[in-house]
Amino acid sequence: MKKILVPFVLMSLSGFVYASEHAAVPETDKSTVSGPVVEIRDIPTDFKIPTELWDKLMAGEGAAVTGGGHGGDKDKDKKDDVLIVWVPMEVSFLAKRPNILIHEWVQYKFPRGGGSLDLAKVTSGDKGTFYLNFNMAEFTNRPAVKVYFLSNAKKRRVDGEIYGAGCNTYFDVTSAIQKAVSGEGIRFNITDNRHISTLSGHFIFVQIEKDKVYLSQIEFSDSKNRDYLCKN
Repeated sequence: MKKILVPFVLMSLSGFVYASEHAAVPETDKSTVSGPVVEIRDIPTDFKIPTELWDKLMAGEGAAVTGGGHGGDKDKDKKDDVLIVWVPMEVSFLAKRPNILIHEWVQYKFPRGGGSLDLAKVTSGDKGTFYLNFNMAEFTNRPAVKVYFLSNAKKRRVDGEIYGAGCNTYFDVTSAIQKAVSGEGIRFNITDNRHISTLSGHFIFVQIEKDKVYLSQIEFSDSKNRDYLCKN
């Protein structure tokens, strides 16, 4: 598969499983949860996007993309340049029971263009569920944001079910993410490290206007379980 290197220095979610948890453990009242806000200052690293996905991101708008990343023969007849605007992102994690996350609630603030997060530094237990949410407030028109997931997780079988979307596979997950950000987030199961296989990869956020493309991305991986990943 041909890939395009996207310089971020300029710049299957269908498999959620819900863990059964011990009923005697009280749920956390979300309204009373507090935790740290972590500001990530690292400049996002480069990563490769399959050509087909990049074409989807850029589809129908402008010609050469200014600010780096991609240009193609199909754009030569276009007249207008498209300006890439790199957008900050925020993600938050919430656990309704103890001993699942290191903090019951934590928020990570990423610079323009997004960044990477090691899930090994977020989770602490080996059973249970947590909620992940994305804050897309920095986009000028949040309802118009499209979200794609580029998997970096090998497929594996857990209790008879397949987890991990495979290598260099991507999906349009806009509906799931847009619905989640309006609520408490998307629910993930950490039992048998299901969350690593489901989350590992890049979430790419794009909003296209007439002459601008607003872009950001968040990459999830796990430094303690690299065997699950396509790229170590």
